[in-house]
Amino acid sequence: MRNPARILIIPAILVALAASGSVMASGPVADRTFQFKFGGFFPEGESDFWAETEDVFTLDAGDFDGVQVGFTYLTGVSNNLEVGLNIDFYNETVFSAYRDYTDADGFRIFHDTNLSMVPLSVDVRFLPAGRYGARGSRGQVMVRRPVLYLGGGIGVNFFEYEEVGDFVDFDLDEVVFDRFQDTGAAFSAHALAGIELPVSPNMGLLIEGKYTWVDENLGSDFAGLGDLDLGGTSISVGLSYTF
Repeated sequence: MRNPARILIIPAILVALAASGSVMASGPVADRTFQFKFGGFFPEGESDFWAETEDVFTLDAGDFDGVQVGFTYLTGVSNNLEVGLNIDFYNETVFSAYRDYTDADGFRIFHDTNLSMVPLSVDVRFLPAGRYGARGSRGQVMVRRPVLYLGGGIGVNFFEYEEVGDFVDFDLDEVVFDRFQDTGAAFSAHALAGIELPVSPNMGLLIEGKYTWVDENLGSDFAGLGDLDLGGTSISVGLSYTF
């Protein structure tokens, strides 16, 4: 399948190697950072439910590649360690039809599939080179450029999976309009890596890649149909403000 993380990781490494210099700031080292991120989420779609759905309907997990936005609040524990809270928002709708069935007039039978997720997590980040290096007798600090970080976290993924439209009722042997839905909160874990490029003592540009593991047993209208894999790769760019 796709590996979108490679698309931005390679140029990000080149940027990191090419970047040099420092941004000077006066006063004590700031220890709180707010980040806004905008990018894409690319579902892995590895569970049996995804495979069976792809066999029946004209869609696959790649059709759910979509926009994701996120917000992170970090607190510095030390110059090399930060902890924080992160929340992301994702919503994507795919239009599809049965692969092997048509209606009585020979037309394809369509429905919409919607997947929305709001993951909320606690993150721990390790900054190998630190965020600041002390310089000068008056307490000036140097913001390192770039600021590299690695980390991971755990949390809860609030999700809704819904199919609405026309379906074949095999008992009645006819096409009916219906809606099937499941909502829930699934445990999640993730690993991440990023590069932050300061453009002023407080502001920075960032590039971040994250892989998330989420697997939830379906219920409600999809009870008995197995697990729904909600994990995948996300790639984001954004802004950070340290204060």
